[in-house]
Amino acid sequence: MFLLVLILTEYVCFATQALRMSNNARKESTVGEIVNLMSVDAQRFVEITLFICLLWSAPLQIGVALYFLWGILGPSALAGLGMMIIFIPLNGVIASRVKTIQIRQMKSKDERIKIMNEVLNGMKVLKLYGWEPSFEQRVLKIRNKEVRVLKQAAYLNAATSFVWTCAPFLVSLASFATFILVDENNVLDAQTAFVSLSLFNIIRMPLAMMPMLIVSLTQASKCNFNLFSQEHCLTVVSHN
Repeated sequence: MFLLVLILTEYVCFATQALRMSNNARKESTVGEIVNLMSVDAQRFVEITLFICLLWSAPLQIGVALYFLWGILGPSALAGLGMMIIFIPLNGVIASRVKTIQIRQMKSKDERIKIMNEVLNGMKVLKLYGWEPSFEQRVLKIRNKEVRVLKQAAYLNAATSFVWTCAPFLVSLASFATFILVDENNVLDAQTAFVSLSLFNIIRMPLAMMPMLIVSLTQASKCNFNLFSQEHCLTVVSHN
């Protein structure tokens, strides 16, 4: 229910702002940019609201779980912490790559929508002079480039999800192996193992949601909301 209200509010706000745009702003912005803003960029902010609470809850859950793991496994819990730290720069590299791909994708989409708008507006002229094959090749060329970028983004998202899915298993493996090897007196009995696994499962959820948060933040950071920026300084003109 909350998500539905959020989506409706978002589209009402952007639709209202779009209707109040001045002619100067409309001339400076292409149809593709406006469509992307209304259909894609706005949706990014809807998606990020689902994961924004992880910015504070995920570190809190991980910190509390590691505190109790320290009480059970001792310094061996630092091995699991070190394993998680290793994943951070790897995920940062992937996020940086996603930013670049996001920019390329939006440029291709803007160009494709602009051409499609020209085709639809000049359909009679295209039919008269037989320019359909020429424009078809232009649209397909841009679309194929956009599809290649989308495939790269899908591969990177899959790699991020794979890394963070394997993270809890690797963290528990590193902690248990260190716990057994550092001291011969350490025995991995059922109580220690199952309690530790329960704590690792607590860590699993924030770690599993982290790639979604990172992808959402990356995509939202590249949204083009400067389209309406000059409108905030203008006085709305009412037409009688």
